[in-house]
Amino acid sequence: MLSTGLKAQNTEIGIELGGYNYLGDVVRQYDFSNNTLGGQFFFRKHINDGVSLRFSVGRGRLKGADDEAFDVFSANRRASFSSRFVNTDMILEYNFLDYRNEKLDQHWTPYLFFGLGAYRLQGEDQLGNNYSSGVQFRAPVGIGIKIKMNRRWVLGISTSAIKTNSDFLDNVSLKTPNIKDYRGGNPNDDDVMFFTGFSLSYTFYKIVCPKPFY
Repeated sequence: MLSTGLKAQNTEIGIELGGYNYLGDVVRQYDFSNNTLGGQFFFRKHINDGVSLRFSVGRGRLKGADDEAFDVFSANRRASFSSRFVNTDMILEYNFLDYRNEKLDQHWTPYLFFGLGAYRLQGEDQLGNNYSSGVQFRAPVGIGIKIKMNRRWVLGISTSAIKTNSDFLDNVSLKTPNIKDYRGGNPNDDDVMFFTGFSLSYTFYKIVCPKPFY
């Protein structure tokens, strides 16, 4: 009688939850009180032992308010905003250690990642004006750790900075109609998102049935 076995496939599905934050014309230094919940579903394809490709779809929120003590422009402007967005990303991951090899006593790895995606944001400012970013590109870059808890489940922790290709996340720019008298934003600096999250992914296995010899 021939025994069967399990063989890991090169695919995973998972979910990631964490906190979004932002830097821009309204908030110019990182403030943990502005963290907002966000998340995404993802599909990961392992190209080889070191490189993975991840496709994700998610949503999140951003918020911020002028710190009136920061400078005279912030004190006079008193801008604030709250927004929500949807996104999709394609991410390339580089794993430093071969954590998936069951023949090795290696169950975790640090990794780097970068990629390209798109998002669409809708928000409301302090005056009740609704605004939209339209569809924009975004470019996440970050670091993380993956921990293989068992054959099928992998826990991840990561943090990233996301270039947004937009100066309108907070609805403050030189072109904002309700911003007057030199209180607009810096047109040379795009707003930046940040995301720190925890992920849990499931690895697909297939049953291997050896063929009998005749």
